[in-house]
Amino acid sequence: MTRGAKSFAAVALGVLLIVAGVYGWVDELSVSAVGLVISLIGVGGLLSTQSRSKLRRPHVAVYGLLIVATAFHVFQNLRMMSPDFAPGWFLWALSPYGLVLVLSFFEGTRRAAIAGAVLALAFDAWTLYEVARSTRSTAVLAFVWAPLWNTIIVVPIATFLAWLVMRRREMASSNAP
Repeated sequence: MTRGAKSFAAVALGVLLIVAGVYGWVDELSVSAVGLVISLIGVGGLLSTQSRSKLRRPHVAVYGLLIVATAFHVFQNLRMMSPDFAPGWFLWALSPYGLVLVLSFFEGTRRAAIAGAVLALAFDAWTLYEVARSTRSTAVLAFVWAPLWNTIIVVPIATFLAWLVMRRREMASSNAP
């Protein structure tokens, strides 16, 4: 098994442990924390398979958006969830931004990942607004599904579309007389 395959398996195992901790299948904090550590080690392994010439430091806007997202989810966790801070739910809510951070290390998606972070944050804000004004008792379940939708739909599609637009602009400007 190659280093890349082992690293990908570590990321998958870490995500599984985070989900198990978040959904209460096992002790929330310890399993989620172990899952996060394993995922980060796997991501580090995946990044190490790339040549240094293809890796870049994330764009400063990504760092700014990650700070805003972290503050937003601290507020959401304390205001909307329960009186106690729930680290498992907090990590689960930040999972799309972990994907944004990983995507922003690669030269080709460094700036395009900003679009993924902006749309994920907008989707999170919309979800909070809808849950806060809803009168249904099951509305809070949106907090369970929003990070999943952001991670597998919103961030990848927004990043891809931004990358496509930027690539076409670069091609058009290089072909201009």
